[in-house]
Amino acid sequence: MSTISDAEAALRRENETLLVRIAELERHVRQSEQATREANERCLGIAKCIPDTLWSIDLSGRFTDVSPGVKRTFGWTAAECMELNYRDFVRPEEAVRIGLILNEELERATAPESDRNFVRTLECELLRKDGTSFWAEVNASFIWSDDGTPIGCTGVTRDITERKQTEAEREKLRAQLAHAQKMESVGRLAGGIAHDFNNLLTVINGYASLGLAGLRTGDPLRDQMEEIRKAGERAAELTRQLLAFSRKQLLQPRILSINSLLGDMQSLLRRLVGEDVEVRFSPATEDLKVCADPHQLEQVVMNLAVNSKDAMPGGGRLLIETSLVERDESYARLHPEARPGRYALLAVSDTGVGMDEVMQQRIFEPFFTTKEAGKGTGLGLSMVQGIVAQSGGHINVYSELGQGTTFKIYLPALAEATTEVEKPVALPVPRGRETILVVEDQEEVRRFAAAALKAYGYRVIEAPDAGAAVLICEQESACIHLVLTDVVMPHMNGRELVGRLAKVRPGIKALFMSGYTDNAILHHGVLNGGTDFIEKPFAPEELAGKIRAVLGPSAPAARILVADDEAGVRGFLRAVLKQGGYEVTEAADGRQALQGVRAAQVDLVITDLVMPEQEGLEAIRILRREAPGVGIIAISGAFGGQFLKVAHLLGADAVLSKPVSKELLLAKVAEVLVRRR
Repeated sequence: MSTISDAEAALRRENETLLVRIAELERHVRQSEQATREANERCLGIAKCIPDTLWSIDLSGRFTDVSPGVKRTFGWTAAECMELNYRDFVRPEEAVRIGLILNEELERATAPESDRNFVRTLECELLRKDGTSFWAEVNASFIWSDDGTPIGCTGVTRDITERKQTEAEREKLRAQLAHAQKMESVGRLAGGIAHDFNNLLTVINGYASLGLAGLRTGDPLRDQMEEIRKAGERAAELTRQLLAFSRKQLLQPRILSINSLLGDMQSLLRRLVGEDVEVRFSPATEDLKVCADPHQLEQVVMNLAVNSKDAMPGGGRLLIETSLVERDESYARLHPEARPGRYALLAVSDTGVGMDEVMQQRIFEPFFTTKEAGKGTGLGLSMVQGIVAQSGGHINVYSELGQGTTFKIYLPALAEATTEVEKPVALPVPRGRETILVVEDQEEVRRFAAAALKAYGYRVIEAPDAGAAVLICEQESACIHLVLTDVVMPHMNGRELVGRLAKVRPGIKALFMSGYTDNAILHHGVLNGGTDFIEKPFAPEELAGKIRAVLGPSAPAARILVADDEAGVRGFLRAVLKQGGYEVTEAADGRQALQGVRAAQVDLVITDLVMPEQEGLEAIRILRREAPGVGIIAISGAFGGQFLKVAHLLGADAVLSKPVSKELLLAKVAEVLVRRR
């Protein structure tokens, strides 16, 4: 009996010991779990502060982990990314390239004695949630299992769009500098040759004239001496062009009126281009005064007119116009030869064959010509550029194949030219919340216009061509208020595009833009009179002001009431809506929401469905009875969204599941407000 008792006591002691050990193990587990949670929270806190996106994927390309930075970079939430593949972030052709790189790296990494910690860096163009693209730098390496098998990849993605733009601008400036240095070297050479050649021509032409004076009419040598003199005169003209290009000629500048100079040249220019070319003049209302050599300025206009005639072998139209313009610091940064200030603009436009980009880059080079042998020296435009530069101005050219050419000459305007034109007081440009579709085949212009409009509060959708614009208008559910389109684009011009969009989106407004002048566009017959038009280049405030003028006065900010019992949720919704330009009031439950609608004018109510005091569903039912004109958006994350279906049946205009993104919220708000109006 004693033995059994001893055994039982020993067993109890052993059980007690086991229980103590189990308790210790549980305590260690809890401590370990707590430490793990704290470490995860620290890592998550650090990750939230990193602007880059940290990520991991399996070998199929599906995301297994994503840092909060993905929202800033891509517009997707981390939870949304867990349902996506990396291929959803790239265009199909880019996905093929990345797939090949992944296979190449996998083959390298699994080779014997390879460095498994190797990090591959590549630059690629990625897509955001809204479909816009950006340049990114991706650093990635493989994840390995315990048995040495690659099971996925981890890496960091950084937005380098600004860096790429800076590099592109630096490369552009470097190319401009190299071109300027080359032209300066050629100019010095040409100037030196021209001066020496002029000395020789003085002797040649002088003795030719003396010889002619000593020969009788009918003398056989007279015709030969006459040919020598004519050749000498042509050579003298060539040296004058070389001196104009090299900016070494002796100018005799004086204050003159460009409008008066062009008025005196009208009959001469009409004879110069012939009867098959219609010549039109469109002078500015101001008397534009500049300081320039009148004879050289006449030479500039005649050279451009002759070039236009050659570009229109079957006839066409030539437009010469003047205007007073002001160029700011942003324009000067893009055009190193320019300085901020007021300019007299002399624009010469034709309806000729036009030029491609390669030709435009070379037209001012000496001896470059597209004319057949014997029809030109290739110095005409070089001389034009030299005269304009020596007069303190600069020249730009805008041309499209088959659409003609516009040369814009900017000469510093004198103060006398501005006495009748007071500089308008700069007023703040009204902001807007409308949706603008920007259609432009030149990417840098499209991105600039989009960025400028976004800065003024507009929602912007970009399209690289007319076909993409039509597709967007057919698929986009939200209202598109205005299309900003280039006039000249491949396959379909701006006027044809607006005609197509009017059928898909009746009532859509349009603003055309072009590097050609307004008068030149009308002169070409591309647009009709009275069409809304803005001339490139334009400043952000100029574009925003024109957009506002076309759309009309901006509507007063809509008043939105946000009802949610969670203060954090209300704060988020309020911040997003205020950023969107709306007036926001708050309510902590359905009863306060109803009181707010009854007490003041409210355009839209955004309400949670599960709240104390009075549920959102009951508030929706009462609102629909008492305030049928008020828009309602129901949001909820409870019970798998079942309440949202009931809210829709009770009369909610739209429903959103929590968590809701900023972009989706603003899009739904705009959609409901437009529908209600």
